[in-house]
Amino acid sequence: MIMKTNNDFEHRLVEAIQPIRYMALAQALHQLHDSGIYGLLAERQGVSVREVAKLLKLNEERLQAYFSYLANEGYLVEEIGWRLTAKGAELAPFLPWYTLLVGGYAGTFGQIAKTLQAGAPFATREGAKVGAGSCGMSMYDALPLTSGLLDRLPDGEHLVVDLGCGDAAFLVELCKMRPEIRGVGVDPDAGSVELARRRVADAGLADRITIRQGTAADALTLDLPDDGSLCFLTSFVLQEMLEQDGVDAVRTLVKTAFQRYPAAHWVVVEVDHQPDNRKIMAHGLGVSYYNPYFLLHALTEQRLVERGVWESLFAEADAEVVAVDHPAIQVDSTELELGYLLRAKTA
Repeated sequence: MIMKTNNDFEHRLVEAIQPIRYMALAQALHQLHDSGIYGLLAERQGVSVREVAKLLKLNEERLQAYFSYLANEGYLVEEIGWRLTAKGAELAPFLPWYTLLVGGYAGTFGQIAKTLQAGAPFATREGAKVGAGSCGMSMYDALPLTSGLLDRLPDGEHLVVDLGCGDAAFLVELCKMRPEIRGVGVDPDAGSVELARRRVADAGLADRITIRQGTAADALTLDLPDDGSLCFLTSFVLQEMLEQDGVDAVRTLVKTAFQRYPAAHWVVVEVDHQPDNRKIMAHGLGVSYYNPYFLLHALTEQRLVERGVWESLFAEADAEVVAVDHPAIQVDSTELELGYLLRAKTA
C-alpha cells in the first residue's frame, strides 16, 4: 500500500478550499465598488493608501491590508501609489452582477440551511441592492431586449406603463434610448416611488414620465389610451407575482389588461427555468450565473417557471405571443432570458 504524501494532501486541500477563496474575493470586489474605492482608483492613478483613507474617511491600517489582499489576487498594484491593474480595470462593466448577487443575495445564501427547514419562511434579501444590480445588468441584456421588441410596434409615439417599476431606473433608461416614448411607472412601495420620482427629476424627464404609487391591478384603472400606442411592461416582475399572489392573479392581470385595452401590447421579460438541463447548466454562464440565480429564487419569495408554463399562462389569459427574443448572443448565448411581445388574442 502506497501512503499518500503530505504534498498530495496539500494539493487536495488547495483544490478543496477554492470556493472559500472565491467567497472572500466576491465580497472584496463588491465592496471595493460599493465603498467608492473602485471609482476613486479608476479616476486617480497612483494614489497612496493615506490619500484614499483621508478622502473616503477610512481606517488606513485596515485599508492597507485590504489593498494587499487585492494585490495578491491581481486586481491592484502598487507602483508609486496604488492603481487598478488591467484585470481590475476590466472588471468595470461587470460590477452590477456583483451588486445583485453579492450585495443583494449574499445574506440569502447564508440562510440556506435555515430556509430549507420544513415550515421555515422564505430567506430575506437586500432589495435596494437587488434593484440596483438588476438595473445595471439590464443595460446589457433586458434593456436592449425590450427596445428590440418595441421596434415591432407601429410607428409613432408610445406610452409604456412599467408595472412594478421600482426606482424607475429601467424606465428612465428606456426613455433616454427612445425619444418617442412617454412612460408611466407604477409601484406599490412608497419608498420606491419616492426614489423613482427623484430619479425621473434628476434625469430631466418629468415631462415624459409620471410615477404613481399602486399595484399592477391599480394601473389598469388609469385613464390610458385605448389604441396601439399603449404598451405594458413587466421586467422580472411576474416571477414575484407568481409566488406572492399566485398563478390566478397573474392570469387575471394579463387578461384584464387586454380586455380593457384590446389594442395594447405588453412586453414581458422573464427567465426560462432550466436548472436540470445539464447541457445548458454546463455552459460557462450557466454554471457561473444561472446556477446561483436559480437557487436564490427557490430560497426567496419569487418563482421561476419554464418557458412552456409562461406561454400556457399567456394563452389562458387570452393573449397571444407576437414575438419572442433573447439578449444578444455576445452577452448571453444560453437563451434562458426571454422577452415576449404580447397582444390580445385575435379571433
